[in-house]
Amino acid sequence: MNKTKVEAMIKRSSLIVMIIAALETVLSVILAVMAYKTSKELHHSFNRIMLSECLNYAFNAATFFIEMIIFYRIFRSGRPFTNGNIMAVRVIAVLSVIGAAIKAVVSYGDDSLLAVFFTITFPVLGAVIFLFFAEIMRYGKLLQIESDETL
Repeated sequence: MNKTKVEAMIKRSSLIVMIIAALETVLSVILAVMAYKTSKELHHSFNRIMLSECLNYAFNAATFFIEMIIFYRIFRSGRPFTNGNIMAVRVIAVLSVIGAAIKAVVSYGDDSLLAVFFTITFPVLGAVIFLFFAEIMRYGKLLQIESDETL
């Protein structure tokens, strides 16, 4: 395959993923608004749970929005390994941890430190995986630069 066909395939698939990310963003915002409205209508004991879900949906929307930006950049340039995309993947990792920590504190508050710990365990592992992806992308960028200089 030549370079033009590969770039066209990357752009086409990035457009599809970007559209899916846009739909996920819109859905997460709608769910966040619905959870917020529901939290105001429920009894005080359920208010904390719904507020936690609202925050979760809001952080998901932010993550999907950043994902949409990443794939828009790839769609426009045909190059996935850029400094902006690497930084965006790192931001997704940080948002994952911050969102989980806030959700855990809002959900459990002073109830149990152990519950807070278990709530943030999987998002922290997910953040580590995103940081690995960012490093793989950084290495890909270096290989891309080397390949461009060789040609």
